[in-house]
Amino acid sequence: MRYFTTKKGRLWTLILILGLTILSALLSLQVKTNYDMSAYLPKDSNTQQGLEILESTFGNHASIELVVADFTVAEVLLLKQDIQSITHVYGVIWLDDYVDLNTTPIEFIPESVRAPFYNDGKSKLLIEFDLDSYAVELSSVIESIRALTSEKLYMRGEVLNNLEAHRVATNQLFLIMAIIVPLCMIIMVIASKSYMEAILILITLGVAIVLNLGTNLMLGSVSFITMTMAMALQLAMSLDYTLFLLHRYHEYSDLSKIERVKMAVKKSFVSITVSSLTTVFGFLALCFMSYGIGLDMGLVLAKGIILSYLSTIILLPILLIVFHGWIEKTTHKSILPSFKHLSYGLYKFRYYLLGLFVIIGGISFIVQGQANYLYQNTGHASDEIENDQTFIETSFGSFNPLVILIKGEDVNREVGLVAALLENEHVLSVSALVTSVDPTIPRSFLPQTLKDAFIQGDFIRIIVYSDLSKENTDFFEFNDFVVNQTESFFDEAYYVGIIPATSDIKALILSDTAMVLWISILLVALVIGIAFKSVFIPIILVLVIESAIWFNIAINVINQTEILYVGYLIILSIQLGATIDYAVLITSRYVEERKQGNAKNAYVLALQKSLPSIVISAVILSFAGFTEALVSDMDAIQDIGIMLGRGTLFSFLFSIAFVLPFMDLVYRLKKEKP
Repeated sequence: MRYFTTKKGRLWTLILILGLTILSALLSLQVKTNYDMSAYLPKDSNTQQGLEILESTFGNHASIELVVADFTVAEVLLLKQDIQSITHVYGVIWLDDYVDLNTTPIEFIPESVRAPFYNDGKSKLLIEFDLDSYAVELSSVIESIRALTSEKLYMRGEVLNNLEAHRVATNQLFLIMAIIVPLCMIIMVIASKSYMEAILILITLGVAIVLNLGTNLMLGSVSFITMTMAMALQLAMSLDYTLFLLHRYHEYSDLSKIERVKMAVKKSFVSITVSSLTTVFGFLALCFMSYGIGLDMGLVLAKGIILSYLSTIILLPILLIVFHGWIEKTTHKSILPSFKHLSYGLYKFRYYLLGLFVIIGGISFIVQGQANYLYQNTGHASDEIENDQTFIETSFGSFNPLVILIKGEDVNREVGLVAALLENEHVLSVSALVTSVDPTIPRSFLPQTLKDAFIQGDFIRIIVYSDLSKENTDFFEFNDFVVNQTESFFDEAYYVGIIPATSDIKALILSDTAMVLWISILLVALVIGIAFKSVFIPIILVLVIESAIWFNIAINVINQTEILYVGYLIILSIQLGATIDYAVLITSRYVEERKQGNAKNAYVLALQKSLPSIVISAVILSFAGFTEALVSDMDAIQDIGIMLGRGTLFSFLFSIAFVLPFMDLVYRLKKEKP
């Protein structure tokens, strides 16, 4: 505490913080953003092994489909030639690769050969690139292709969705902050007792946010979900700490400025520390997930909360001393009510509230178990992409390739597997060596270029094209079908594509759920138990907030809204770790007041003194969540934002309504006098 009692100590501390902030701002520019959700699968997962094998054998080439309407054969061939000359284009496949169009008119080509490439005046080309589907460089390649003709080009493929996700995340990252920060400032100015306080809070948390962004370089890269949400969440979730300290600061207005700050830090230290630790441990629970997105978001947000905590107890006290005069000069009357009538009303109906809690909590627990989830629907298609997809699907159907990499060459088994796969109603076609040429022809007689397309080293490549693109029961059953059929013919195989990757993600996430839930609960309860030296208090507080979480999930079930499962796990940690601060503050105030007065006074005063901080914090955190949802075009961000905004409000209401009735009951069961 002595560091801010001397001018020299304050000066050197501010210089050090300023230097670290500038350095972090520069380092943050070097942090890479990852858009590939499958990259977070474990190295030993089938998808990751398949991707490594594909890269080392056939090459992990991204591809798109391009459709043109009312082009003559000569015009299509010229366009194909021009596309092939563009850098990073690996190859272009069209009908002329299978039939000599110089001698055979299109109308005389068998339907089975013609249909995948030409239908009703529309021509479809398959374009492969020498980069993977998440390469940012493909943006300029796509633009170069569009520039080849003034005619409308219709495109579809994973590449386009990934580029759109990159564009949206990049553009909206600072847009979200540009909306949240000013409105947070307005809320803080209205609710605070001095105009200067809002600026000091922004400086304190702004430094912590920049430090967090810069230190992300230690991780190498962060996911686009983490990058898009981290700044807003860190600001909103750590606002509590500054509010706790500032409200204590105003309680000691009769002391000198240094003593006033020292007492504010001393009295708020436990609440700030417990609140930050519960949030940190809530995020650290995500780090135990087998699916690496949990580690990514858990580390970034936990690190951010720690930095916000340090900034609050180190930087903010110094700023309060340095700008003490400005704080006094800009003092204004707070518009927040006293909450006196609300507090007395809640006390009067406290036992009825216990009954209401049992009903709401019980029903919510049952209903939330019926929620429907998505596992990799993280992107968002623009109107142009959706229109192109619809146009292409009308003439050529859906398109979702699944690559099977089989170790070991066996013509008869390949024929059997392809035949078995084609029996599935969702299989549009199968591309394999045995479907490209007569399998009875010895492979030693086949052209090397043809064999290279399907055979590399010890591996055979078979591509299955399905009409499944949306996550549903058929989607996952189809993956099981492909795996089971392949395993019935071959001992070793690997699967690459959206369908197998999503299935792997689903299996991992489902296995992580119970672990994340219990680790977060136990760690948070442990911190609260140690802080209050009680067994009952952590049980009560965790139960209240968990009930708010169940109620939040149950709303999705009632609305028949699917939930992104990664978002669900993140909300489990965020809502528990961040909003349990409300219950902690109310409880600490109640315990403090109970030592000095009777039960009724302790109950009412605990609410009156806690509600100003809790209301501001809940409004801002909820606002941050809803802003993320409204501003972002990313489905994953929208899901998490809506659930965070709504869940914060539920946690706020549950905390002020249900925590103290339980605390009052516990004290009475101890046979203490009211």
